[in-house]
Amino acid sequence: MNNFFEKNLQALDKVDPILVAKMRLVTPNQFFEVYADEDPANVNIIDKRHNKPLYTSKPVEETLKKIEAMTEFSYYPYLYFYGAGNGIFYKLLLGNESLKRVLVIEPDPEILFVALHFVDFSKEISERRIIFVLSIDLSAPRAMSYIGYQDSPLYCKLYDLHLFTPYYNAYAEDYLRVNKLFLRAIEHSIISIGNDSRDALLGLEHHVKNLPDMLQGPHVVELVRKSANTDTAIIVSTGPSLYKQLPLLKEIAPYVTLLCIDASFPILHAHGIKPDIVLSLERVKESAKFYQETPLEAQEGVVFAITSIVHEDLKKAITRGIKQFSMRPFGYTKYFDLSPYGYLGIGMSAANMAYELAVHSRFKRCVFIGQDLAFGEDGTSHSKGAVYGEEEIKPSTLGDRVLVEKYGGEGEVETTTIWKMFLNFFERDIAETPYKIEVINCTEGGARIHGTIEMPFIELAQSLDRSQAKQPITLELPTPKESEENLTKARQKILDLLEFGHTKKAEVERVFLGVVGMTEELERLNKENRLEEIDFAAIGKLLEEIDNIKDFFHEPQFLQIFLDAVQSYIVHQELEIAKIVVKFTTEDIYKKAKQIDWLYAHKYWLFSLAGGMNAVLEVVKRGAAEWMEIPKHFAEGEDKDLV
Repeated sequence: MNNFFEKNLQALDKVDPILVAKMRLVTPNQFFEVYADEDPANVNIIDKRHNKPLYTSKPVEETLKKIEAMTEFSYYPYLYFYGAGNGIFYKLLLGNESLKRVLVIEPDPEILFVALHFVDFSKEISERRIIFVLSIDLSAPRAMSYIGYQDSPLYCKLYDLHLFTPYYNAYAEDYLRVNKLFLRAIEHSIISIGNDSRDALLGLEHHVKNLPDMLQGPHVVELVRKSANTDTAIIVSTGPSLYKQLPLLKEIAPYVTLLCIDASFPILHAHGIKPDIVLSLERVKESAKFYQETPLEAQEGVVFAITSIVHEDLKKAITRGIKQFSMRPFGYTKYFDLSPYGYLGIGMSAANMAYELAVHSRFKRCVFIGQDLAFGEDGTSHSKGAVYGEEEIKPSTLGDRVLVEKYGGEGEVETTTIWKMFLNFFERDIAETPYKIEVINCTEGGARIHGTIEMPFIELAQSLDRSQAKQPITLELPTPKESEENLTKARQKILDLLEFGHTKKAEVERVFLGVVGMTEELERLNKENRLEEIDFAAIGKLLEEIDNIKDFFHEPQFLQIFLDAVQSYIVHQELEIAKIVVKFTTEDIYKKAKQIDWLYAHKYWLFSLAGGMNAVLEVVKRGAAEWMEIPKHFAEGEDKDLV
């Protein structure tokens, strides 16, 4: 028995050493008594505090009944449970090879301690097929990491947190908290995917178009190396709370590094404050106005850290200071293999990007101001002086208000789905920061950002060392030779992309047309009451070809080039297709019906994939044509709409 425990802890130590430390601190039989007989599977655990057993009848019989009840979930690749019990159920459950991962949340360390003594999970733990988590350790960022694991987001509509036995009803409040964290993670995952491919296509076109400018500017590595001209970074956002902080910000500006999001740039200039770095993340044309509305002299001595996907109007509006492009960590940016220019902007806002920069630059302290992520008490969405007005975004007038915990922790404030997503990124990034950094929220309003220290701005200002003013940030440019070599590399990458993309698209179109022909045949046979003539061998061959197309999504080059543009509609279809995948069938007639369902589900899937691939190839050609020659066999447009 002890041998199992040590084997389990050795396996756990490689994936969760903190849990191992907690298991070693458990006092045996402190709150629970273990009862076992000659049958090693017949192990009951009694809660001595309430004289309540985990299993109300014979444990082995309850376990077998529970396994039988799980038959309908036989094809589910991911399952979630609240309660570890004696562990034997999970060992049996993992005998199902279709099951990729089981996540078990246990509220009491002593129960998990017992389970790890009675069952050898070492192989499954090492393979990450079973994850044990103490409920006290489950945070929002951690829940997001579990929901986002490999292809588990495709099955998130099937999520259910199974209560292991009625005993765990005693932890109802904690169960609801855990369930809420997972539901929030699922919401974040789906919203992050988006539902409109146009943003990704626009970003791709801008990236390709901006490559020559990016490759003539300073590297991201240079930006990261030089950014920390003080110990303290202040990220200046444009929430309603910013305006009240401006006088104090002006006073301390010479002694801190100001990382200013683009929307705050005009406001700071209007109050005589010069930021060190201004960050722009978005691909939209409207962001250019933040620079167009600010006098050119305001740009002097400022580093403009902008992403490679920004609109050309924004790029042209910055004519002074230092313009530094970085690539966001998208597949299509990584495809170009220009790592000195990447990667910043994994989050969804310029402020998220600013925090990433602060972390990469190893500031000792990072401070938020104006980071409300919520409406002000007067209903305003932005600071006084904001270019697009204080009420650019309106609070909801319907019953679907989005509420989050208030700064200070007393009550809730109204936010938006998008701001809530920004908040999620902050909390995840703060939790995953790889070194000790003091993260302080001096917004004094808006939403609480978990993981930060809430502090009045005046208190922060009083703690600063003002003995020496900062030096301006200067960045070195790459040599002309390096820029030209990188541009030549980018040019070849575009030609390779077009060749590869056309070949793959033709294969998708071929299979699509085969599926169309088969579905038309099925509809004809159904209309003529001749369903017995269905050629299931031909359907099986088509399903194999569909699987071969789906294997494209395991090819790194395909993923890099196409995933960002097609994932919004492909993933949303996969969420529905997953319901077909997990449908439990034993009789032949139902298996055949499942095959037909699968075929029909992939008719539009293939159509939309081919259309998305076509759109990617077209925007790459359009963006690249501004600075390189596109070979005629690509430029003349072999791509035709599918009909």
